[in-house]
Amino acid sequence: MKILLMCGAGMSTSLLVKKMEKEAKDMGYDDIVINAVPIDELENYVESYDVFLLGPQVRYMEKKAKGIIEANGKKCATIPPQVYGRVDGKKTLEIALNLVKKGEI
Repeated sequence: MKILLMCGAGMSTSLLVKKMEKEAKDMGYDDIVINAVPIDELENYVESYDVFLLGPQVRYMEKKAKGIIEANGKKCATIPPQVYGRVDGKKTLEIALNLVKKGEI
């Protein structure tokens, strides 16, 4: 499974990506790829990833992003501000995994 986090500039989520990668490894998931890019680059990545998580700072673009993502048969959610602010890799990974379970990717 490939997870893409999207934020304003793509840099503020790098720590969260690292924590998510550690959690995935600790949970025994060796096949999960996690990256982060600016939301402006979404269309360049929509075909390459399975799950898209928006940082709370780009929530204002959620409707547009979901339209693009869901039109391509992919799953999307916005990371809650409390989870993002705590840089909670475990909870963020759980959000992505729950999207997969619902959609059976």
